[in-house]
Amino acid sequence: MNVLVATKALPVFDVLQGVEGIECEEALFTGQVYESLANVQLVVVDFEDLVPHPYTTEMLQDLLTESGIPFVSSKEFLAQPEHWITEARRVKGEITPLPTKKTIAFVSYSGGTGKTTLALDTALHFARRTKLPVLLTEFTYGQSALAALVGVEMPHLFDLATQPDAEAVTWHGVTLIPMDYEHCSDLSIHLIGRYLKEQIAEHVLTVVDSRWPHALIGAIRDEIDHWFVVATPRADTIENATRLKEELGPKAAIILNQKGGPMDSLALSGVERALDLPHIRQADRFEGQLGRPILAQAYGPQNWRRYEPKNLLARLGHALGFGRDRH
Repeated sequence: MNVLVATKALPVFDVLQGVEGIECEEALFTGQVYESLANVQLVVVDFEDLVPHPYTTEMLQDLLTESGIPFVSSKEFLAQPEHWITEARRVKGEITPLPTKKTIAFVSYSGGTGKTTLALDTALHFARRTKLPVLLTEFTYGQSALAALVGVEMPHLFDLATQPDAEAVTWHGVTLIPMDYEHCSDLSIHLIGRYLKEQIAEHVLTVVDSRWPHALIGAIRDEIDHWFVVATPRADTIENATRLKEELGPKAAIILNQKGGPMDSLALSGVERALDLPHIRQADRFEGQLGRPILAQAYGPQNWRRYEPKNLLARLGHALGFGRDRH
């Protein structure tokens, strides 16, 4: 059994070293604690001893609560070490590991491919299934597509980045940061980057909806783990997506949205893509039909399946199975 020790209290190590079958890991930063949670069954933590990077200690406490992994202060542990070790062994095997911290971006040269709908459905489904902090932001020109789609009045990026008292709106568990490009274009890219990176650090998943190219995307480009280049069965969007995938490099993959019948399959012959998404009626209800396979693509089907009801697994495997033509 693995125990994570995130405290300066040395007696904790003394006790654990005397217990057979226990291996200790040590953490000094909040991020180290989070990254270790997939492999431990007990956390002994004094939050005041931790360096709050990149998460705040308050956020880490919420993450630990959601994980189901027993966690306890050094004082509580030393008062009843056998109780806490027994409790950790009891719940071993019942714990769902937390998903890896990621930033994913939906991009395209072409308009009308459904990027914003995909981004919002993905963020909402992640929030529903994991109950963990998720952020959705955008890089757009003109009016905010995100604000229009949600239909809620909220502060935009300019206000959030320049006004210390401004707070982003959380909508159904998703933190929303829409862009007001006319104002943001007057800000330095470093200021935008500093604010957004602080927000990314506070969330387990960050979803980015971006036109491409965009003058300000460089503010967080290095933070992106996966680029999902969105196309539809239209010939122009497929050609543009293929070019953009090559431009973005190995972190990029094509997602085909709004796939229809056999004629679409014929037209797409030989086009390599990671995922095919069908045309969904009333996609703006955001029920997860689009976000579910995207999250499985981002995290891997075996990892993401922990968060889905069993009756959805077959459908999820089907969605991921036909995403690439082999010719």
